[in-house]
Amino acid sequence: MIAAFITAPFIWFLRKHYVNRSRPGKIVSMETHGDLVVTITELISRLVQRMGEEDGDERAHMEHQCSPEAQEALTHMSVEALHLLDVIPDEGSGPSSETVNVVGLSQATGTPKGTVSKRIQRLVELGVVTRGRLPGNRKEVHLRLTPIGREVQTAHRDLHQAMSALPEEFLNRYSTEELKVIARVLGDLVRMPREGVRFRPDLLD
Repeated sequence: MIAAFITAPFIWFLRKHYVNRSRPGKIVSMETHGDLVVTITELISRLVQRMGEEDGDERAHMEHQCSPEAQEALTHMSVEALHLLDVIPDEGSGPSSETVNVVGLSQATGTPKGTVSKRIQRLVELGVVTRGRLPGNRKEVHLRLTPIGREVQTAHRDLHQAMSALPEEFLNRYSTEELKVIARVLGDLVRMPREGVRFRPDLLD
């Protein structure tokens, strides 16, 4: 789905602006439209696959900062569960502090409520999340992190902090003109019209 979404506007944009053009030092060696379609489709598929894979080095980075108990919990947690954990407050923040429920997690992460409920149940079983009720509201169940959950959350956030410089370092490899092309393509991806399940790059101005 992601690959299909990205491929169409990339092909449209590059076909419109670069196919059969020669710009020294820029995007060149695009022999035919068919070659371009195949190359971009394959590269995007590989990129999506790579970004979706779990990285052993990333896990090791987090485990290094955790206690044995938190390390054990971490081994049973998916990437999706880790991102869910980032939205849950710490249980030691006090009774008047911010809390979150399943509906709030669903809205914050864009994940279906049923999926969130299943992941929360697993996190409770692992001892990283607790369920509780607020004074004056006995119906609604709210969630907070346990000390182990806070360890894992802190390690996960530290990982993202360590990786935060990557986009800037990567993009600095390109010239200003090349960055303008990348910015335009990404901008078109963001604002591309959609009709039902079909994206319409042909409606971009």
